[in-house]
Amino acid sequence: MIRPLRQRHRVMISALGVLLPLAFAVGIAARRPIPVASVPPELGGKVKDFAQVVWTKPDLWPGHGIITTLRRDDAGSVAAELTLRDLAKPDVLVYWAAGKESARESLPESARLLGALAPHVPLLLPVEVRDEPGRFVLYSLADHEVVATSKSFTLQRSNALTL
Repeated sequence: MIRPLRQRHRVMISALGVLLPLAFAVGIAARRPIPVASVPPELGGKVKDFAQVVWTKPDLWPGHGIITTLRRDDAGSVAAELTLRDLAKPDVLVYWAAGKESARESLPESARLLGALAPHVPLLLPVEVRDEPGRFVLYSLADHEVVATSKSFTLQRSNALTL
């Protein structure tokens, strides 16, 4: 009784040893190509060219080595670029908080998301924030805490800075 079972298992294992790699190779060769989707230009991650530097401030963030550069494009849109030296926090988002009070422990309710913090990526400032006092707030999404808060300043229509 055992011998016929062993012979049948030997034949099945030998057949599987040949057929399985062959079936795997045929399956890989028969795969359809990965579809390539076109993304609208607004969502494509293309960064506008903010070539003109309006001002650069290395002292806008007390206690942090963050350099803030304000840039403008040909259409008059304004963007802020933050260059970090000593910040090591995960998933940092940049907010604009209106008002003069500083956020220490939580994100203010009036804060507007500008975007994720990335090196050499300008963050577009909405037109509504001009002529209104406010500050930048760095918020770590992973840690759920305010990482840094800039000094309060007013960005005037002429792109001048008032601290």
